[in-house]
Amino acid sequence: MVVTVDIEGIVIVLNTDNELLLRSFLEVTRKETVYNPRYKQWRNEDVVTKIYEGRIKRRASHYSTFQLGLGWAAYLASVLKPYITQEDYMKLIKSIMADQYRTLPFQGLRDYQNDDILHILKYKLGLFTVYTGYGKTQVIATLANYAVRELGKKVMLITPGKKAEDELVKRCKTVFDLDVKRGDTESNLCCLCSNGASRSKKFKDPALLKIEKENLGKFDWVLVDEVEYTINPGGELLFSLLTGADHFLAFSGSADKYGGKCISFANGIDEVVARNKDLVKYFGPSLVFRMPLTLDISNITVMTSAFDNIQFDKAETMSDKNVYLEVMSKIWTTPEICEVICKLIDKYPKLYIPVNNLANIISIWINGYFKGRYRVLLICGSGYIYYDLNGNITKLSLNEACDYIKGGKVDVIPSTSAGFRALDFPGLENILLIAGKVAGVVLQTAGRVARSSHMNVISLYPRSGKKIPVYTKGMKHRNEMLQEYYKYCKSEDIVVDESSL
Repeated sequence: MVVTVDIEGIVIVLNTDNELLLRSFLEVTRKETVYNPRYKQWRNEDVVTKIYEGRIKRRASHYSTFQLGLGWAAYLASVLKPYITQEDYMKLIKSIMADQYRTLPFQGLRDYQNDDILHILKYKLGLFTVYTGYGKTQVIATLANYAVRELGKKVMLITPGKKAEDELVKRCKTVFDLDVKRGDTESNLCCLCSNGASRSKKFKDPALLKIEKENLGKFDWVLVDEVEYTINPGGELLFSLLTGADHFLAFSGSADKYGGKCISFANGIDEVVARNKDLVKYFGPSLVFRMPLTLDISNITVMTSAFDNIQFDKAETMSDKNVYLEVMSKIWTTPEICEVICKLIDKYPKLYIPVNNLANIISIWINGYFKGRYRVLLICGSGYIYYDLNGNITKLSLNEACDYIKGGKVDVIPSTSAGFRALDFPGLENILLIAGKVAGVVLQTAGRVARSSHMNVISLYPRSGKKIPVYTKGMKHRNEMLQEYYKYCKSEDIVVDESSL
């Protein structure tokens, strides 16, 4: 096989005279649970994962051309080394290794943070995956300040949504007095949100898109927070337009959002790499991967009879996938369950309750059980909504929300998915886990209370041992995921009865 390599911006172009052999390096077949419309059920079937974006076969010359994202450069350098020239091999290596890099530690960072940030600066692209509470936002702000002020680079910050943007902008300002311009692509330090970007007028209108394309093409560095949640039409549009950038560095607490694993080329295109191929094509593999070591965890299972009188029909007991919303709403709006949650709020101060996108449940909790009884900080797409003991409602800024928590003015923090990631609230120690099956949800929500030396992870369980549709299986999966992620931490299992609350 003969293979030649060209690099055009953020795209690798491979030409070969042996398409079949090259495809064996660029495709992998694996078992995956998919919905089969023919059988009207979910089945384990063979699925072919392709890491290339496009393929052109030139019949006259018998050559084929494949296009891949620059993030695959290290993988290609490894598997194609016997088939490419030394010059092409060095093209791949130089595309991912920094021409020069800093060796002097940064002030204001811990030793391990400096070890990691100086390591990732040896590369032009890579994933920085660390546990919540590590200080990831501080590292991103440090890199932004370094690139803008010391290197004179134009830096683009990208977050999945406004809450993560708020936290990052706040950190840059408070620590470095660095002004981040939101949405201003003509500035030297800009922040954009990926969610909804592809639908915004400036990217849909041809005349405005031309301007944005020109502006985005001038950025040198791209720093992305909570990167796994930017892999969507909006995020991929932004990445594709940042054609002049030579540094693509991405940060997350769980870049592999479905399993929380390290994304590595050590085993080729394994299951973890395959399911994250759309992330890898821009940022490559994990260069830094740290798991938590020092946290003390109490896994508290509260045995209750509140589940006993909830009735489920046959469809709800037979399927987990199609009845999720109905079952979860039925469980968590049951009066007996709601009263147990109130007891937990009394027992465990500043209780954080992530509820994903089940906003109707939060509404029933607040209006039927919390208002006038507890001081509530609701985190949702509308922002930070505070309810005092008289039921008065105030909309807070992020700084004000942090001050309220720090000042002991909050009893319970229900949150939709808007508050799952990238928010650094002080003094939280208690979380009630009721939902979530993927690492990007479970680990990130647990991470909101994993910023001190101890956290209580609280779950409710039927005293009778009754299996609850959706919830019982989800609880088991969440427990296994947390045990794996926090396996190097000190952990204890505690069972308490509702009567002792």
